[in-house]
Amino acid sequence: MNQLLVKWSNYLMISLLLSSCLPVQGTTVVSPLSQSGANPVTVTTSIYETIDKHALNSPNWAEQSLPSLAGYLTQPANRDQDKARSIYRWITHKIDYDNQSLATGNGDDTSPEKVLQNRHTVSEGYARLFQRLGELAGLEVTMITGYSKSYSYSVEQPHSLNHVWNAVKLEGQWQLVDVTWGAGYWDEEKKQFVRLFQPHYFLTPPAQFIADHFPNDSQWQLLQPPISKAEYEQRVYPRAVFFETGLAIASHPYTLIHADKKINITLLGQEAALQAQLRQSNYIVDSSHITIQPQAGQYEIQVTFPRSGSYVLRLFVKRASDLTGYQWALDYKIMVKESMSVSEQPVYLEPAFTETGLQIDSHPYQLITANQQLQVTLLAPATTLVSAILYQNGNRLDKSLTFVQRNADKYEIDAVFPQTGEYKLRLFTKYQNEADYRAAVDYTVEAKEAMSGKVGFPKIDAPFKERNAYLYYPKQAHLATGNTQRFKLTVPATDKVAVVSGDKWSLLKKQGDVFEGEAVINPGTVTLYAKFADAKKYASLLQYQAD
Repeated sequence: MNQLLVKWSNYLMISLLLSSCLPVQGTTVVSPLSQSGANPVTVTTSIYETIDKHALNSPNWAEQSLPSLAGYLTQPANRDQDKARSIYRWITHKIDYDNQSLATGNGDDTSPEKVLQNRHTVSEGYARLFQRLGELAGLEVTMITGYSKSYSYSVEQPHSLNHVWNAVKLEGQWQLVDVTWGAGYWDEEKKQFVRLFQPHYFLTPPAQFIADHFPNDSQWQLLQPPISKAEYEQRVYPRAVFFETGLAIASHPYTLIHADKKINITLLGQEAALQAQLRQSNYIVDSSHITIQPQAGQYEIQVTFPRSGSYVLRLFVKRASDLTGYQWALDYKIMVKESMSVSEQPVYLEPAFTETGLQIDSHPYQLITANQQLQVTLLAPATTLVSAILYQNGNRLDKSLTFVQRNADKYEIDAVFPQTGEYKLRLFTKYQNEADYRAAVDYTVEAKEAMSGKVGFPKIDAPFKERNAYLYYPKQAHLATGNTQRFKLTVPATDKVAVVSGDKWSLLKKQGDVFEGEAVINPGTVTLYAKFADAKKYASLLQYQAD
């Protein structure tokens, strides 16, 4: 083994070894879509809580020599796995990465004795220390040389650099360990090592370890059959957080994807929250080109492309229950031959859309062509509320131009257009017990014709929504004075619905929950009222204006 290490040191370029030893983290790996850029908080796995606590509280006397340290670390261990864990936890907590060697290109002695004395080293020193302590504890440990996807790794300029890690035999089975990557990460912006315990690299499943580690000797892949170096280079690189949040690749195992117009990527998992960013050169593509849809046990990521050329799709992830920020999970490089026209692009769904259980029913594409008026329908749970606003040229238009009401398990969103041209129809959503609405989805509407005359819908009062009322007609806000107007609406759990125009009350005829009848329209405000059993007074449902 010593001869192997000498040969290794002779041909290994120090600068590459040092820079390759650590995964990189910094401002570039935290999702720009997240409100929080905090470093991830790693919670110690519960089955190792006791042994980890013992390792982290090692006394000074135990750290004076390798034999005394190995004896202390493994003293409470009942299993070989606990011995290995205690050694892993101590090294990742006590040994710093050698910043100075990285800066100067001159590496220190990486012998276990020197590493214990100096308390800093590079990947070879980490691996040699883990091996020596493990052997002193009676474990069978080996060192593995190979390649890693780490420092400066990019799907745009892929390369692998040299690295050293370990395998330990536990209960007759070899298991993979990378103490260097378990200790922390390299902050590219600050040019320094940042300690951050990473449990992922202790006994990592081989199928996950091969994502960023390729051994020179294929037997140490611990895979049957092993993969080739070319296969390793071509595979997508999921970072540790990808696996820690329970995700797995389902549809696209390779970094490079060839696509036309759009692509659908499927990930397996159900406990993660995902965000994504699409980039072409230095240009960040509008987020409306990405839709992430959680489904049963998986996530569907649909991406459309406004232009042909090369793109990078970057995914960010966190546990859905975590309060920390999103972390960079993986990149795809996508070569697009043909771009998608605006009329073919699916509508972009904001996170609130799926969080509140909404589903697209009538209009799956972003662009809608309409004549005078439009109706969009969404499927919605009973506990979800929806509202709408119409915009033109960046200006918010009068709320009377939209009308939102529930019809069984759907919301119907009506819009009317006072002039031709392009509009934005923005839908909002919230749970019934939430205070504020959140943006859910935007549609671009091209109105080919305008509604003539006075346009708009009647004003909806709170009881109309709260009592799940539904209006059939009239839906126009302005009624003609002197005319006899027919009304029809559904109002559950009430016996009386009346049209009040001027001083005249006209009761509508009840048939089940449906109320229908006529009223003479007098000048001024025309109001629809309902009398509910649990209220002393009539409640206002809708308001019209008589002209």
